[in-house]
Amino acid sequence: MRQFIFFALLAGAFGFFGWTCYRLVRFVLLGRPENRLDRIPERLWSVVVYYFGQKKVAEEKGAKGSSHHLWIFWGFLVITIGTVEMLVQGLAPSFSLAFIGQAGYAWLKGTIEAFNLIVLVMVLWAFFRRIVLKPRNIPMSLDAGVILGLIAGLMITHFLFHGLRFVAGEEAPGWAFLSSRVAGWFAGTSPSAAHVVSEASWWTHVVILLAFMNYLPFSKHIHIIFALPNIFFRNLGAKGVMPKLDLEDETQWGVAKAEQFTWKALLDGYACTECARCTNYCPANTTGKPLDPMRLIHDVHHDLRERGSLLLDLAGGKNGDRQKQLDALPALTGGRPHTDDESLWACTTCGACEQVCPVFIEHPMKILQMRTFLTLNEPQRVPTELQRTFTNLERNGNPWGIGKDKRMDWAEGQGVPTIDEKPAPEVLLWVGCAGAFDDRVKKQTIAMVKILKIAKVDYAVLGNKERCTGDPARRSGNELLYQQLAQENVATLNAHNVKTVLTSCPHCFHTLKNEYPQLGGNYEVIHHTQFLARLLADKKISPLNSVVRNLTYHDSCYLGRWNGEYDAPRAVLAAIPTPGGLVELGRKREKSFCCGAGGARMWMEEKTGERVNRNRVKEALETGVEAIATACPFCTIMLRDGVADEGAAERVKVMDVAELVAASLADVLVAPAPITEPPEQEGLPSEEFGTKPEPRPERGWQP
Repeated sequence: MRQFIFFALLAGAFGFFGWTCYRLVRFVLLGRPENRLDRIPERLWSVVVYYFGQKKVAEEKGAKGSSHHLWIFWGFLVITIGTVEMLVQGLAPSFSLAFIGQAGYAWLKGTIEAFNLIVLVMVLWAFFRRIVLKPRNIPMSLDAGVILGLIAGLMITHFLFHGLRFVAGEEAPGWAFLSSRVAGWFAGTSPSAAHVVSEASWWTHVVILLAFMNYLPFSKHIHIIFALPNIFFRNLGAKGVMPKLDLEDETQWGVAKAEQFTWKALLDGYACTECARCTNYCPANTTGKPLDPMRLIHDVHHDLRERGSLLLDLAGGKNGDRQKQLDALPALTGGRPHTDDESLWACTTCGACEQVCPVFIEHPMKILQMRTFLTLNEPQRVPTELQRTFTNLERNGNPWGIGKDKRMDWAEGQGVPTIDEKPAPEVLLWVGCAGAFDDRVKKQTIAMVKILKIAKVDYAVLGNKERCTGDPARRSGNELLYQQLAQENVATLNAHNVKTVLTSCPHCFHTLKNEYPQLGGNYEVIHHTQFLARLLADKKISPLNSVVRNLTYHDSCYLGRWNGEYDAPRAVLAAIPTPGGLVELGRKREKSFCCGAGGARMWMEEKTGERVNRNRVKEALETGVEAIATACPFCTIMLRDGVADEGAAERVKVMDVAELVAASLADVLVAPAPITEPPEQEGLPSEEFGTKPEPRPERGWQP
């Protein structure tokens, strides 16, 4: 009778669990198709490293870390062995894993016992952490309490079951150090009574286990089921690449409903562990904006749950009032608490959220696709500053709104050849809009040109034929404008048979390298720090002079996180004689903090909370360095503004890596005169390389 009841319970529990998971998978498959079945060996290795090895969780240290989750996870992997044995014994009481040998079996049972204790301690710590320590964005919720309580119940019933079996004489206690202690507590209990209590503990353990399994799909711990496939299907290609939008398909321009995402984007919602790392690292959220990446993913997840049932009913022929119910549901864009307009426009697309996610959720792409819906379908919801930026891009081919015939004004007197004057150069220098139009960044461009001349690099520029790559338009949702600009640039580059493009702007670098191939633009694209590192390695340039006493380096999001380049800028800076060396910031490399300009935020004002650039600048000023090195014109602009806002412009300079190199090479330049250290600030470069603050138009649209 016991076996029959157990079989019925087991069959019912697994049957319901299977049906629930099947329905959830059907929800996910409502999304648009996407191929994530390439490079299978690499995907399998990802599962080993990031799921079973929990690499990203283990990397997180300090207050933002949650190492206790590692022990709970690994503990469950070990405990599952004993759970399988227990479930099989429910159907076949004589079954035992003892066939592996008595010594091995004793070691296995002892290991399981140890991990049961570790998991119980970690669960108690998790309760304490949520209730007493209260880490940011990780509250003590009912759902968390239920999950932690069920896990604790499993551990406690394990000890009771085995301890009382020892008292009943049904097991030898040699391997179980803690269950043996429990047996001591019940030493005076008769064997028959111990058997009854042990049996009750066994049933309680089984019921908790099966209840826990079926509660998972309806709780925050659904990630236990879907984290593994989400890691397996993670993006293995270039990061942060927006898919080309088919503008001929007028049925979907952007995303406003859950099912308009790809199936992988929907799977992200099930995989979220609610660790809040994405939100804690988000520069917008950190500085008081309403954007909450974790809860935005939850909004997508909840939208899918609400719409999924109705869509499946419609697909199954159950019409009724399903369509009316669907139409009555709020749109995802603006109809959910964390996908409101202010949240969507607050994103800098820095990728910090995606970088720290232990299960590879792709937050920025969802935000960008929802922005695309707003821009192309409901343009009245686009910030006014962006609408003006679009006008500037349409009319003049640059977001500054300066006449396109002025694009080469920066090069006056510099002897810079255009591609018409020097066809088929080895390298095309992509100047970029900031490099051509921003008074401060022009100096960075000139510095790079001087280095190219010293190194005798065969280069040319497009001149007035160059247009904005379209990055600001695409990241703000104007895919139509992006494609127009990009197609014009691709046609120009292809007409001149360009093979290699050198750019100082990581945004141009990312777009040209990773997104122009969608439109037939296939080039070798090199960031200027990579090119400088190459020149140094080939000994074509040799920095000699000390420029500053010490400096720090700010990692650009689009060069670093999105394109994985952290070493080249540091290698270049290391080659420049600097007495105090490079002082690394606390938030660096993969964990770098955004300057605030990405995602077209360069052209929008921050009206809520602290400015992102000031948050970053405060960290840099705390190092006490003389200069902040950058490798991105947008970062230069934002950090320079932040330094000025903090009243430190006379004390700390913001300089591009190319400027520092050019200043260090000053003794071999023909013009201008060699750089000398101003007496009032020993060790700082001259005004020629941009150390003197100068008035600059405000960010955003310029009339």
